[in-house]
Order: sequence, then structure tokens, then C-alpha cells
Amino acid sequence: MLRSMKSRVGVFALVAMIVGAPVVLAGPAVADSVYHSGHYNLRAVNAAPLRSGFVENIHANGPTVYAHEQYVLNGAASNTTYHVILMVFPGDTTCSGTPAAAIPTATIDTNAAGNGVAYHVFTPADVNGLHGATVGGFWTVSAGSTPDYQTGCATIVLD
Repeated sequence: MLRSMKSRVGVFALVAMIVGAPVVLAGPAVADSVYHSGHYNLRAVNAAPLRSGFVENIHANGPTVYAHEQYVLNGAASNTTYHVILMVFPGDTTCSGTPAAAIPTATIDTNAAGNGVAYHVFTPADVNGLHGATVGGFWTVSAGSTPDYQTGCATIVLD
């Protein structure tokens, strides 16, 4: 009986080492050293319904994915199609002037509870010529011609 338990413990230890080795050997992930990621809450504009919502802007700066944006609505209007637009203000981190670009990024379709998610991936070619720039920007989410939801102004570093 004791011999059987020792062999089971040995097998368990071996399995634990094999399973755990990739985690130890993989090491930490390398993040963007200038702009890691930003989490920006959406707020309702003109009394549009919303429990919560946000934009997550993650800069990977990889050879295929330069940035990945995730958009989430919770408790918005049910069964509605929303359009996400990134408003960009080059050199103006206060977003107080006229945006130089309005970039459509995604469409969010909400369910019966008013919940929906979408994402957009920017490639390195999408930011060609803008590397090293610091811009102001905010995201709008609209079902019609005017925003229903909007983030505050964000400072975005394009390294």
C-alpha cells in the first residue's frame, strides 16, 4: 500500500512538472513600452439608455496586429445596430479642435437585453506615416446620425 502511494505521488509530481514547464519557460509577455492599453468608459449622450459600456484600446505593435480595440455595450437599446467611430485629433491631446479624421471601426449589434460587443484590428499599414505621433481621440457609438454614447478624450501615442 505504501509503495503504491509513493508511485502515485511520483507520477503526480512528474505530471505537474510537465504541465507547469511551458508556463515557466514561456516567460512574461512583452507589452508595448510606450502605450500599453487604455480602458475608456462610454457615457450616454442625450439620455440614451446604458448600464455600462467601454472601449478597450490595446496596442500590440506586432507585425500583423498594431492595435486591437474592443467595444462593449451593456443595457443599451435592444436589438439595435450601432456604429463605432474613432475621432482623431493629431497634435491635440485635448480633443478641442476639429477632428482631422473620423475613422469608422466597427458595428455593434445588441441583443434583446441591449448587450453587444465588437472589435476592430488595426494593422501596421493602417498607421503608416503616423509612427511617433501623439494624438487626442475619442470614440462615438451611434445608431443614427448623432452619437448615443461617447468616451472622454484620450491621449494616444502611436509608437
